[in-house]
Amino acid sequence: MASEATGQNADGRSQGTSERGLTKSTRMRVRARLINLIGEELISDEPVAVVELVKNAYDADATKVIVRFEGADPENPARLVVDDDGLGMDINTVLGAWLEPGTVAKRRETRSPGGRLYQGAKGIGRFAAARLGDLLLLETRRRGSEETVYVLLNWGHFDETRYLDEIDIDYEIRKAPEVSPGTRLIIEGLKKNSWNEESYERLHQRLTRLMSPFRDIKGFEIVLEIPAFPTLSGPVEPPELLLKPRYLLTGYLGADGTFDGQMVIDSKTIAVRRSLGKGEERPICGPFRIEIRAWDRDREGLEPIANRESMAISQIRKTLDAYCGVSIYRDGFRVHPYGERGNDWLNLDLRSRQNPVRNLANNQIIAAIRISRAENTGLRDRSTREGLVQNADYDALYDWFRRIITILEEQRYQVRPRQKAVTRSDQLFEQFDLRPAVREVRSILGVTHPIAKLVSNAERQVSEGVEKVQEVFSRLLMSAGVGHMVDIVIHEIGAPLGKIARQLAILERQLVKLLTPAQLSEVIPSISSIRGWIEQVHGLRERLDPQTPGRRGRVTTFDVGDEIRLTFQLYSELIKKQKIKITFSKPREAIRARMPKAVLSQVLANLVDNALYWIVQKHGAEKGGRISAALRKLDHGFAIRIADDGAGVPAKNRDTIFEPYFSTKPNGIGLGLYIGRLVIEPYGRLIYRDSGDLPGACFEARFEKGVGL
Repeated sequence: MASEATGQNADGRSQGTSERGLTKSTRMRVRARLINLIGEELISDEPVAVVELVKNAYDADATKVIVRFEGADPENPARLVVDDDGLGMDINTVLGAWLEPGTVAKRRETRSPGGRLYQGAKGIGRFAAARLGDLLLLETRRRGSEETVYVLLNWGHFDETRYLDEIDIDYEIRKAPEVSPGTRLIIEGLKKNSWNEESYERLHQRLTRLMSPFRDIKGFEIVLEIPAFPTLSGPVEPPELLLKPRYLLTGYLGADGTFDGQMVIDSKTIAVRRSLGKGEERPICGPFRIEIRAWDRDREGLEPIANRESMAISQIRKTLDAYCGVSIYRDGFRVHPYGERGNDWLNLDLRSRQNPVRNLANNQIIAAIRISRAENTGLRDRSTREGLVQNADYDALYDWFRRIITILEEQRYQVRPRQKAVTRSDQLFEQFDLRPAVREVRSILGVTHPIAKLVSNAERQVSEGVEKVQEVFSRLLMSAGVGHMVDIVIHEIGAPLGKIARQLAILERQLVKLLTPAQLSEVIPSISSIRGWIEQVHGLRERLDPQTPGRRGRVTTFDVGDEIRLTFQLYSELIKKQKIKITFSKPREAIRARMPKAVLSQVLANLVDNALYWIVQKHGAEKGGRISAALRKLDHGFAIRIADDGAGVPAKNRDTIFEPYFSTKPNGIGLGLYIGRLVIEPYGRLIYRDSGDLPGACFEARFEKGVGL
């Protein structure tokens, strides 16, 4: 039989131990400071703490929860009261669950008595009160009971000197028929030094975005009472501005990767149905619903809204800044911190910088993704209650939402294809700002004067021109940097390649001397493979060398058929991996041209690259496909057709695919075809054909201006 013994901790405190022969056992004891750690370390800030308490009210089947600040000084409140009309608790629930950190009460049942999915399952949300103040008074009465339970918690007692089971907590039970059923939390000694207007606005925003815009939550109202700021008081609702976006996309991504929904632009509704998967690809994260509201933030885009809402444009932008982003809602409640200000978790700003004309930035949209525990089992909370675990399901949610947003971006571009979403201001272009002069002319002559109208019109044209120049300038800076890097790589890679080839030859001669013929026969295939790889790298270097800025304009005479074959050779590994069949038809007699070879190779590379991408999109990775190339002679040059059996180009996009920054690729920059058409202009035309020999896209590059021999 094991005999019980009592030991002592290092600080002299006793703890239970037992001895079993030579084996001893002990028990862990929890320091009281753990409660404060839960509140301070796992709850990131005060608004998050309030949200946790509001969610507890929802779990208690409340129809209303009131968050009220009280005290003699409205701008420096003495206490915070969270009052709900939920089920309330009796003494058994208080002692057996509410005062039990990490309680399993909500794990035994996934739904409340009223049928609501529990939002809290870890049993720590209630300790968010420790983040807010020094004292907590709990006042609760269960529905159908005449008894009210009062509990007083002084968080200052939960320090590092005592253990959790040594803290005495005072409670009282008394009949109080005047107390309504439900739970009231009174938090005294607020820790935040000063709740100012910015703090209250942030709390209002957090509570506004707590519940899903999909109207999943019914019969639950949040009321905020802030005496110092009556404009923020009352039922928590989003600003009217947010309910009237210019662009709205709603819909459902099914388990098969098909998106079904509708788009509303300027009150015009468009049905949307599109397969977003590549071949048989499916969203492993599970199906989900989305709602994306978007605005144009330039002055032209916001002026109609400002007139309609009687708001200043600066105020509209401030409101959009406060609420912008993409939030995630699970079973009706928001997963923090997605959608928080500055939390661009989808990297939309980076996409917008790559293609600002087409792609939406994070501050232009207010969006929601709806997931559920039942359908999205792989999307799990982090242990810190801040966000989701970044696993394969999370990556899939990230990727598929970005595919969905391109649907809205395409339609928005069709509405305003040559407008910029964000007005930029660079010092280099400040001297072209004519707005001060326009204001002066209007003040002297009046708004309706013909000269004032003429000047205003000139200012608008100059502004539009400057915006285009700014964008092209930015792209040129980027391209110049990339071109310089290519020059460096092409130059520097030559020497190592030569050294590797020479050392390989020396190594081979030494091996011939050292190894037997049998051993040598085993080594030679590896040496041959290495030599083949070196030749591939050398060939790629030679292929890229004419593309460097220093050689791009050099006129040479070359065989056009050889250049086409070299282009496909450049993509040989990708073609082989995808299992694509290439067909190439040309006249028996070689077609030779005199022109910069880089112009032809750049056009061909863009066309082949596009064909490869859309073949994968249609058939799926490594699932085959076909590309055909046809070369024929013209009177003063030649023509090349590149066709594929990929997804093709929708008829509505065929007039815009050559415009700068237009792309239907999720991360496309939209410059390939634009640059292709630009560089070919001195020599001919790049056009889209409907008469290709394959069912996908078909482009024809016509070099017809004096390039033939």
